[in-house]
Amino acid sequence: MSKMISRIFNGRFMRTTTGLLIFGLLIATLTFSPKIITTVNATVPIPSGFQQIFSDTGIHVYQKNYTGGSPDYVTIVDLRSATICNLIGSSTSGSIGNMKVSRKLLGPSSTATNFWTDAMGQNTSTRKARVVVNGTFFSTNDYPTGLAFGLKANSLIVSYGYGLNEFPGLVRVLPFDSGRAASSIQNYAQSIFNTGSPDVIGCLDTTANKAPTVYQQRTFVGVRDDDRNGIYETVMFFSSSSATQSGARSVLTGFGAASQCMLDGGGSTGLVVDGKAKISTTRLLPHTIAMYAGK
Repeated sequence: MSKMISRIFNGRFMRTTTGLLIFGLLIATLTFSPKIITTVNATVPIPSGFQQIFSDTGIHVYQKNYTGGSPDYVTIVDLRSATICNLIGSSTSGSIGNMKVSRKLLGPSSTATNFWTDAMGQNTSTRKARVVVNGTFFSTNDYPTGLAFGLKANSLIVSYGYGLNEFPGLVRVLPFDSGRAASSIQNYAQSIFNTGSPDVIGCLDTTANKAPTVYQQRTFVGVRDDDRNGIYETVMFFSSSSATQSGARSVLTGFGAASQCMLDGGGSTGLVVDGKAKISTTRLLPHTIAMYAGK
């Protein structure tokens, strides 16, 4: 910069009032130019052994293999560039907040109605279904069924939950808003369903007694704040055919989850990635969670 200033001083440019004015602006620009502001993302942790098996706009799926055992999967969804939707069975009955929901297969299936087909049916020119997982707890003995810990899907309050007294003090909710790129995990309160987020999923604290030390099918969900602005814009789903509760919790903690909760597991656990079943289930489900690349 000093060479440039010297040339200007030694030239005829400085001999006019206009030249002096322009020179002053030039010095101010070179000396006091503001820094370029960019969005800063935190370093995203990937625990040892996990390898990325799928990636699209805002969605990444990781897999960890175990010798002689079943893989663990973690699906990461950045709501700033991807979308999450609640999907429910084809029919409902009952009143707002106390509905029963029909059940269907997770999919994919070429012969029966299923949630993977439903998810693809909501594709648009800007978003595409990439992942579907099982959702909230329900009664496997009922068809149609109620929902144990509540569900709000696309602003419809399907259920406030029929099983809130089964796990006193341990019922949690996952409100999320794909449009605002926001999510959280909170203690259950009916008011969360009545206001705010268009989607709320009832879940359980990760310490709730669901055969915690048994290696069985598990689905957990966690949230993370990647840009450190106080809003949890990243949602992560753990899916496994064989995990303990502490093992599932440890994996999501390793991926940076700030808080997490437990979705339905056992025979309900299922995972479809890009049209392929990574974890298959034949159980009919009333609710699943679809993830779309794009907005």
